[in-house]
Amino acid sequence: MTVLRASALLFAVALLLALPCHGDAIDDLLETAMHRDQVPGMALLMTRPGKVQRRSGYGLADVEHRVPVQHDTLFQTGSLGKQFTAAAMLLLQERGRVSLQDPISRYLPGVPPAWAPITVRQLLDHTSGIHDSEEDGGEVFELRREYTDDELVKVLQSYPLNFPPGSRWKYSNSGYILAGILITRITGRFYAEFLAQEMFAPLHMRTARIISNTDIIPNRALGYVRSGRGIRNQDFVSAALNSTADGSLYLSLDDWSAWIAAMDRGALLSGASWAQLSARTATGDGQLTEHGFCWDHLRLRGHEVIEFDGSWQGFRAAIERDPASGLTVVLLANLAEAEPVPLAREVLERSAGWR
Repeated sequence: MTVLRASALLFAVALLLALPCHGDAIDDLLETAMHRDQVPGMALLMTRPGKVQRRSGYGLADVEHRVPVQHDTLFQTGSLGKQFTAAAMLLLQERGRVSLQDPISRYLPGVPPAWAPITVRQLLDHTSGIHDSEEDGGEVFELRREYTDDELVKVLQSYPLNFPPGSRWKYSNSGYILAGILITRITGRFYAEFLAQEMFAPLHMRTARIISNTDIIPNRALGYVRSGRGIRNQDFVSAALNSTADGSLYLSLDDWSAWIAAMDRGALLSGASWAQLSARTATGDGQLTEHGFCWDHLRLRGHEVIEFDGSWQGFRAAIERDPASGLTVVLLANLAEAEPVPLAREVLERSAGWR
């Protein structure tokens, strides 16, 4: 037996031993996908207002040490973390520290003339026109390099705007990178410290935190990428680029459960602010898009649903929510090539009784 075949066999055996034996249709759905796509681990949360209906771990959080996924395993959020940045800005607006209508030049002096009309809202609703940090599949930052906030801003300012501010919608990680820098400048605290102290702690999100390559973090899952030999560890990213506000967070199913419960009962933020997180973005000509700050709108089986997904450093994540009932599904995976969105949609459809 070759080393490659032996390694693949050991991985398959370890994954099989780590899978739960619940045996219902949802377990079968996820386990089949994991075997087919070689996904080491997944975590599934399903909630209704006032009740956690399912909180399940599948497979391995750490393949080398055969650590199974549990309810308290920490997965990277990817862009699902954008909702916390947007919520933090809305919280600051409620406290009178900022207005979404403020020009960002109030907090970033010396911006180029083309940036002068850009507002805080346009950073959050993806209509600023600022060149994205992952434009057309390429990276504008060197992922192994350490940057200061000023250097991040300078790099983004070196690109022309994609369109006049407010005239179009285009998904933008850059807008959220800048929003995090604004939160730091407005509060005098690193944006992740503001999240930890003003949002995570009050909502009892006990293990939610910023990514760190150096801290000892209990129950951290490892991210993986497919390779010619099966899977490998995620690539290294600098500390600076692993702590930006476009989604550089760790959350467990327990943390997600606390966050969704806060959403359901309208905790921390006003009802108007919660609504703004998912409200459709309007462009300057009054046209509504199918996107909000950190949610996308679609129809499943004839029902209005909001969803979002994220990917970063060997992790993929998806959230699906039925606004009518509050039924919410979160699905996390620790493989870059995993496809959690169709799976999460199917779990929502099955659980809602739409199929």
